[in-house]
Amino acid sequence: MSKIKINEKYIGEDFPCYTIAEAGANHDGELNKAIKLIDAANDAKSDSIKFQTYDASKLASKYSPKYWIDDKPDETQYEVFSNLDGLSNDNWKEIFEYAKSKSITCFSTPFDEKSVDLLYSLEVPAFKIASADITHIPLIKHIASKKLPIFISTGMASDDETKEAIEAIEKQGNDQIIIMHCITSYPTEAKDANLELIKTLKQKYPKYVIGYSDHTIGTNIPVYSTFYGATCIEKHFTFDNSLTQSPDHKLSLDTNGFAQLVKELRLAEISKGSKFRNDFESEKNAVKYARRSIIANKDIEINEKISKEMLSIKRPATGIPPKFFDKIIGKSAKRKIQEDKPIQWDDLNE
Repeated sequence: MSKIKINEKYIGEDFPCYTIAEAGANHDGELNKAIKLIDAANDAKSDSIKFQTYDASKLASKYSPKYWIDDKPDETQYEVFSNLDGLSNDNWKEIFEYAKSKSITCFSTPFDEKSVDLLYSLEVPAFKIASADITHIPLIKHIASKKLPIFISTGMASDDETKEAIEAIEKQGNDQIIIMHCITSYPTEAKDANLELIKTLKQKYPKYVIGYSDHTIGTNIPVYSTFYGATCIEKHFTFDNSLTQSPDHKLSLDTNGFAQLVKELRLAEISKGSKFRNDFESEKNAVKYARRSIIANKDIEINEKISKEMLSIKRPATGIPPKFFDKIIGKSAKRKIQEDKPIQWDDLNE
């Protein structure tokens, strides 16, 4: 399997799970909130923070209905995105410079070519392609032409659509691809998470890194995804779930929630261990004292011939292992063996 380097960190099977705090448009179009999101992601120990960069007029028509459920059913996508589209190019420059000063990787999902070019001019280390744009081949080609690592989400995509998008990136001479399993449902129910598909993506695209972009509530499902092979996790993030301007706030983990996710991911990594059975230091006492060995049922005198009735198999395992039970019957004692003591090989005559 491949590995991808984003700034100073690698993403791949042999590295810690890479975390992306998906801030999206949870800045609500305000620079100060974007800065707070960076600080919060840093406090949560996320490897990176990601935003979304777009021009609402190029993203959705004025009559585009929403595909998510909230308390404003008559509001259009255009109206939602217009309310969040308040950051200037200078604001974006300040956002990325601030993230750099805090030593946290910052990148974004561009939704149009102009946004791609802006982000590239700001020296982003990677791009993200949203699930909704996996069929937007012209945009994908433009992003791929920048020759930077690309995270691409596969929500809603058929096998053929995913393949076509990957091939579009490859044809631009870019093979730095992280394929993100995703379900485009807000929120995603656990029964719809379909984590088995991560294994399928690993089989179909063995040369690429596979991750998971999560829309479930809580931390359980993204942690479980790592046991299916996800090597990076993207999760919606905010510093305040009570905010309402962005529809993503209520679906997002706050600082404490994301910190808990990172903690659980690190615990999951430790618990995976090895594919092979090893001699674990933690089991050494159990090997000695939980297993059994051959024990004398009575005092056995010097040169006394040992019979089956003189023996039992009990804990601890500090004597002759039980598998040699039949072998020592008929042997004689070299020295006196005390009742209820483990029998040793050097207690016996040849």
